[in-house]
Amino acid sequence: MKTILTICMIFSFGVSQAQDVFQESLYSAETVMKNRDKIALTDQQAEKIKKIHSQNAGEFSTIKWDLDAATAKLKTLLDEPKVNQEAVQKQMDLVLQLENQLKKKQLTTLVAIKNELTLTQQKELNQLKSVKNSQNSVFGSVAPIAIAGDKGRVTIASENAEQPLFFLEENGKMKKISNLESYNPDDIESITVIKDQTAVARFGNEGKNGVIIIKLKKK
Repeated sequence: MKTILTICMIFSFGVSQAQDVFQESLYSAETVMKNRDKIALTDQQAEKIKKIHSQNAGEFSTIKWDLDAATAKLKTLLDEPKVNQEAVQKQMDLVLQLENQLKKKQLTTLVAIKNELTLTQQKELNQLKSVKNSQNSVFGSVAPIAIAGDKGRVTIASENAEQPLFFLEENGKMKKISNLESYNPDDIESITVIKDQTAVARFGNEGKNGVIIIKLKKK
């Protein structure tokens, strides 16, 4: 069960070296537009960046929805009492394929945005990111999560100071968890990850680093 939870969390967060490279070298449309005055972005540059973002946003969302659905199906297969290895492998291949498509779309968009900026503007954005200590990735991803177990128990712990928001759902009621706690994996029914604008829309500014809902089995 611990292995299943670990695999599911890895797919949910999609933490990878590629994202680290994106974070260090590229800038999202949101980051550029938020700092347009500080970097003296021209109206012409702003319009081009808006167009690039708009053209790719629809396709990005479609791939993201497909990836979420494929990941959910993979979790379902892993939760079966007897796991069908062939089915799991096939579903894993689909998840990885969609994840690769998503990263390519992200990369294409971010590279196009960077190419609209002058060298001076890029340096200024790098300085701004350094001041903020790179607290947020260009994709607004949830902070990396590690799972450790001891004698059948699973502890969910953040490896980053920017922790996501945690909720515990039990018997239809949800409560916010102020401190990360340990749970018996056999008591966990599901783990739901909510990220990006969806998390902010539902939980306000507290959800900016993502939200994790741990649902316990009914007793």
